[in-house]
Amino acid sequence: MPVYERNKLNPLFQEIKAGKLFAAYLFVGERYLCQQAADQVAKLLCVDGGTVHAIDGDAEDHNLTLSKLRSFSLLGGRQVFRVNNTRLFHSKNVAKGIWKRAVQAHEDNKPEKAVRYLQAMMAAGGLESSDSANDPGDLSAAQWKKCFGFTKPEGKLGWTRELLKRYSDTVETGAGSLQSSQTAGEMVLAALDGGLPQENILILLAEEVDKRKKLYKAFKERYAVINLHVDTGASAQAKKAQQAVLHEQVNAVLHEMKKSMAAGVMEQLLERVGFHPVAAVMETEKLALSVGEARQITGEDLDRMVGRTRQEAVFELTQAISDQKIDQALLIASRLQENGIHALAILATLRNFTRTLLLFRVLLEQDQYNFRPGLSAKVFQEQCLPVLKQNERWKTELSGHPFALYMRFKTAAGFSITLLRAWLRDILRADMRLKGSSVDTETVLQHLLLSMMTRGEKVSLQNHS
Repeated sequence: MPVYERNKLNPLFQEIKAGKLFAAYLFVGERYLCQQAADQVAKLLCVDGGTVHAIDGDAEDHNLTLSKLRSFSLLGGRQVFRVNNTRLFHSKNVAKGIWKRAVQAHEDNKPEKAVRYLQAMMAAGGLESSDSANDPGDLSAAQWKKCFGFTKPEGKLGWTRELLKRYSDTVETGAGSLQSSQTAGEMVLAALDGGLPQENILILLAEEVDKRKKLYKAFKERYAVINLHVDTGASAQAKKAQQAVLHEQVNAVLHEMKKSMAAGVMEQLLERVGFHPVAAVMETEKLALSVGEARQITGEDLDRMVGRTRQEAVFELTQAISDQKIDQALLIASRLQENGIHALAILATLRNFTRTLLLFRVLLEQDQYNFRPGLSAKVFQEQCLPVLKQNERWKTELSGHPFALYMRFKTAAGFSITLLRAWLRDILRADMRLKGSSVDTETVLQHLLLSMMTRGEKVSLQNHS
């Protein structure tokens, strides 16, 4: 069977309208896009009557779902069983992707969402999340690698224990979720291949799947797979794909609400929102409603209604730090908080920024890479970059556009290793103050920025921790 890509959804919709149906549909990729497409498919399946039964994959009892799926319903019309966030296709091969989502949710101050990802990762690695002895942060590097298939991240991971302890009772998990997930795929496949009642259809949604699993291969061969993955990287090709998705989402809302945007407004909106399709849709709807009877959304409307919600907007803060513009850095940090970006998210970005500078500063001092501060971008791309990229250990850090990498190396050259290490210590102290003291959040961030940017100057802050 063909795999339906994001730009080939209309043929799938037409097939359903024509009565060509599958017993099961799997939507894979970006969460909002999957939800959106699954909504459309469910609507078409029930156009002549029926019921959509929503099931939370994070709290699913697989046996109960299968029992319902195999049963004839007393309700009229088609019965669609839709499982959101299914874990049927998880294994340790997708644990790294789930971990990244958990970290992102934690940095965005969304603890319950972070716990769900942590529990999913632990289940994928064969660990029962209800057992405190299985806390990922306490695993040794060897245990982590064995369970999850990738190298244990550096840094403090105590937040995993804290979140699992605090929220595990409020975030539900399915009955026997770990034990049943190991065999549930085979049970689902047996039910589908054995034949379901004609009016019953299964819809599964997943952000991450292990394509080597028997269940996925069966879906690809005998049922329907809808691939809605979007490359979230920083390459030019990835950015182009992201922009195409966002433009499509915004234009659909504008068309439905009979509005348009003045020249350049859409670009400003997407720059502020970043690659978050659901945020792009919600902000566009908010803008369209805010202008009332007016047909066009202007730049003034945008500035009035949409703050800089994108986390990547803190790039301006790191740039101000690089340029040693203290006043600008303090102002940007304040505005970021006003626009709803959590202080811990700002801190995480500063930590990543500093670590990257430290890595590049160490690399540029190694003779084999032949980097010199006065080197041109062309020479860097032709002579230095090929040698740098031979080091697989730094593959992720050295990805992206060559000129962007060149500029990062130039920035790193302006700071000493001693200073950058001091910055990491400052950031760690700020992290401890934010999590364990009564000092005002804005005061902590201001003190951190002043400590980082005044170099040898002393800035005091009473420790209330």
